[in-house]
Amino acid sequence: MKSSIYTAPKNMVDIPYEQMVRYNEAGLIYLENDIITYANKSFIELINEISNDVIGHSIYNFIKPKDRKKLEHGLEAMKKGTQSNFSDNLQMNLTDGQETYFSLHISIHKKTEDSIYLIGASRNSTSRVKKMEELTIAKSMYDALYDNIVDGLMIYDYNQERIIDCNTSALKIFGYENKDDLLKVNRFQFVPQYSKVFPDIDFHEETKDHGQRVMKGEAFKTPGIFVKNGGGHIIVHANVIPTFRSIGEAYIIFQDSTKRVLQKQAKLAAEKRYKQIYQNSHEGIIYTDLNTKERLMCNDKALQLFGVDTFEDLKKLKPQDFIKDDIINGLGPQEVFISKIKEAAKHGKAELSFWLKKQTGEIIRAIVVIMLDDSDPKYPKLISFVRDITNEYNSELKINEKNKELQSYIEANLQLENFAYFASHDLQTPLRGIISFTQLLRRSLRGKLSESEEEYMDFIIGSTKNMRNLVMDILSYSKVNSADINIEEVCLKDLLTELSQELREEINEKDAVVNFPNVPTIIQADAIKLKQLLQNLISNAVKFSTEDTKPIVEINCVEQEKQWLLSVQDNGIGIDPEFHDKIFMIFKRLHTKEKFEGTGIGLAMVKKIVDQHEGEIWVDSVAGKGTTFYFTIKKPNS
Repeated sequence: MKSSIYTAPKNMVDIPYEQMVRYNEAGLIYLENDIITYANKSFIELINEISNDVIGHSIYNFIKPKDRKKLEHGLEAMKKGTQSNFSDNLQMNLTDGQETYFSLHISIHKKTEDSIYLIGASRNSTSRVKKMEELTIAKSMYDALYDNIVDGLMIYDYNQERIIDCNTSALKIFGYENKDDLLKVNRFQFVPQYSKVFPDIDFHEETKDHGQRVMKGEAFKTPGIFVKNGGGHIIVHANVIPTFRSIGEAYIIFQDSTKRVLQKQAKLAAEKRYKQIYQNSHEGIIYTDLNTKERLMCNDKALQLFGVDTFEDLKKLKPQDFIKDDIINGLGPQEVFISKIKEAAKHGKAELSFWLKKQTGEIIRAIVVIMLDDSDPKYPKLISFVRDITNEYNSELKINEKNKELQSYIEANLQLENFAYFASHDLQTPLRGIISFTQLLRRSLRGKLSESEEEYMDFIIGSTKNMRNLVMDILSYSKVNSADINIEEVCLKDLLTELSQELREEINEKDAVVNFPNVPTIIQADAIKLKQLLQNLISNAVKFSTEDTKPIVEINCVEQEKQWLLSVQDNGIGIDPEFHDKIFMIFKRLHTKEKFEGTGIGLAMVKKIVDQHEGEIWVDSVAGKGTTFYFTIKKPNS
């Protein structure tokens, strides 16, 4: 039963098909049940055996036990007629113990009462899967193999300029469903004359040369461009093999390599862009071998920063040649750079800022960032990015000076706030004394004072009360300004209900209406400060109303992604647009005391509370038509 792999079976009479087997890289076998009766050279090499150890042996001998069941089930199904072929990747049982896989495709050639004859094709699928898979040994065997290989395959006649035959994979690659449709297409139709992928090549002339080479009996590999059915080009890599059956006739075995070629072109284009970025970067870039510490390359910006003309000049420079300072962090220039190189090698990155002494004599402040390139672990590299930061460095020094001034201002402001708190707190006692003693004096002199003296008494008491209100407002403002903010869940409806009760006297006096039907139940804010804020806005809305209109105050709150937007709207006297930017200034009053009482601190306190909630406040108002105050409260962690 054993035979040489170089002797074809007796029923193999068609010479072109025999050549297809000889040239095919796929391993081809013929089985009687599970016994190998024929194997080509590729199969012998695939399983790493000699021909005498293959012919006459079971195919199971060359498959790992864990994969034998797959094949056993497949062959059994084909014997029973429930399955016409078998195709799978199996692990080979090699004598050298290597873990190698091959794709095995088996189909039925014929059946007898006792046996089933099978055609098989295999290929090492560890590194390459898409290659020719099956060709037949006898004519029917070759037909099955021919139509089932993964690569596209067609027989082309360069003399008659026509496709003689093609397999299923060729149809798929070209985008045809019926073979007859592809057989009607000639070389000038499925090969474009020009393509934007290879704009300098005339493919009609190129493939004409291919025909001449085939006529000389030459086999060769070539890239090319095919036109798909319905339009569009595909890039292929093809093996062209003369059939020797007819002059000018050739097997064209091809793969669709469009994706791979385009990726390669994209990679080359990217490398070109990277090179342009490298050459035109505003930073000096130096590439250094980590092991030898030798500088391998640099861009023009690096030469400019170091004040040298050529890369050879840069290679000669030592740290002490371009570092101005003799000592940095207790180390000399050479030791500093060595420590930074070690840091970059260990952590992947290191930075150093220093005064760089150009070879032209100019001194600049520079920063170097050293990055580790370990894409090739055997030969790691360092990429150093050097940048002139002289302007930034000087600006930073100025900023630091300004920060010191600002800190002094803040400290002084804090002292001023403390002074305002204690002064306003302590001023209340003498003011209460003035009011009390003036009232006592008035009672003791009742009936003895003239009308003018009574007016003087009223003026003293009134002015003192105004001053006390002002002191109390200053005290409230200083408390708001100095107290820490305490964010918690606040029931907004309850808070507004409570405020309405506390402001009942003011509201009833003006016969006002305060509505808040659409506010959310819970928001997150400082409850005490939010209450102060809303109290001021609602009091103002009620206070600054027209005499002939019933005051209506509408409070709304809308939840947004990162904040709550609240509004307090009234139908009062309004605010002229020219004052919209001034009303939040402390002590800023737009109306006379005679008409509307107030100290000018309320809206300043409102803005301070909004600021503490990281929000914004603004006003929308037209004089005589009412006012709407809008403000936002930032949500925590947003």
